[in-house]
Amino acid sequence: MISLIKWILFELFIFAAFATDKEVIEHFSITMKNINDWTGKLNNAVRKGDQERVKLTLNAFRGFSIQHKKLIYLLMNGNALQLASHNRHEGIVSLLLNAFSEKDTDKLIKYLMKEDEHKHTALHFASRREHEGIVKLLLNAFSKDEHDALIEYIMKENKLSETALHFACRNEHQGIVSLLLNAFSEKDRDKSIEYVMKQDSTKVTALHLASNEGKQEIVKLLLNVFNEEKKDKLIEYVMKEDDKKITALHITSHKGHEGIVKLLLNTFSQKENDTLIEYIMKGNQSGETALHLASHTGHEEIVKWLLNVFGEEEKEKLIEYVIKEDEKKVTALQLASHKGHEGIVKLLLSAFGEKENDTLIEYVMKGNQSGETALYLASHKGHDEIVKCLLNVFDEEKKEKLIEYVMKEDEKKITALRFASCNGHKGIVELLLSAFGEKEKDKLIEYVMKKDAKKNNRFTSCFTQGT
Repeated sequence: MISLIKWILFELFIFAAFATDKEVIEHFSITMKNINDWTGKLNNAVRKGDQERVKLTLNAFRGFSIQHKKLIYLLMNGNALQLASHNRHEGIVSLLLNAFSEKDTDKLIKYLMKEDEHKHTALHFASRREHEGIVKLLLNAFSKDEHDALIEYIMKENKLSETALHFACRNEHQGIVSLLLNAFSEKDRDKSIEYVMKQDSTKVTALHLASNEGKQEIVKLLLNVFNEEKKDKLIEYVMKEDDKKITALHITSHKGHEGIVKLLLNTFSQKENDTLIEYIMKGNQSGETALHLASHTGHEEIVKWLLNVFGEEEKEKLIEYVIKEDEKKVTALQLASHKGHEGIVKLLLSAFGEKENDTLIEYVMKGNQSGETALYLASHKGHDEIVKCLLNVFDEEKKEKLIEYVMKEDEKKITALRFASCNGHKGIVELLLSAFGEKEKDKLIEYVMKKDAKKNNRFTSCFTQGT
């Protein structure tokens, strides 16, 4: 009789947890046949963040051994924990984890390890949704005796090979990064290094992500995983490329994250100087080096640090680095000239000593894939001071080369003079014309009269319009 009363009360209690005024009152009993219905109802309550309804449901199973088993089955059969973690419902996560008794340790671990169809665990979701409190709850659910299971849990990857650390770094959450890394003990050093070095399906590491967001403190945490004994692994980590051959140095040089650039360069000791030079000379998929990227975006201090890596004994390597072209034959000088970064232009030109004067002239005269030189680009955009810097490379002995340089055309046979005049850059027009002396009068006339690929000579009309 008492058992019957308990059963009736149980049914009413469960119904009260989910029933609404519009629902038809039916007699429910949780069996293995309708467990999926109850899983759906629980998931609904979790999805809505209805903590009271979740609590009522879980409490309904207390006090009955057989009902507790059904509760565990109910939880294991659904994805309530992942939903609660994704929706940032910390209180519900706590309720779900506390539903397991001390005797259910194995089942709790199995529950935590559950993945959705994309192989996301609750830890992935909590890290992705930047909820440090839920991450703590999930990690603390493992006892000291379950340390190996905890490490296995943290290292889990989704279908795109992303770990919780990837999500935490992408979302700039230093607290979660600390929690994940601090879960590894000293004896787990190799495992922690393996974890930090993991690459997703596009070969992106946590270091790439933290560097992209400019989070210097997170970068420090990642690099500090490696001790002195693991220096080789640290160098390997810093040098890792994604599937577009992009390194963390490429990212930080482009975005101007000076502090992170310093950290990356300082990873290399004097002994690893050759490896450091190899690192900074790396080009991405498009052939762009860190120098290209920093020159393009105008990060002068970063350009200085990159050039200062080379000592006097590495002068040849320095010159090789400065004159590097990307896949479209673009140089760092062309990029800096186009964007008007005068300080960077001066830095690049000063890399050449007196002995390398011929190489310097060759460098300045380089055209990209479309035949555009640094002079052409600076003239087009109206950067007078850069035009002066470029023309001053040529001394009196190199007058012929200077004239050749000024007269260069792009693939459409357009000159620097044409663009400067059409865009109303009078100062640059004067600079270009002043390159010709009395002896080069015929050349000057030829230059002014030049026509483009369409047989147009618009110098006179453009210049007149600009006056």
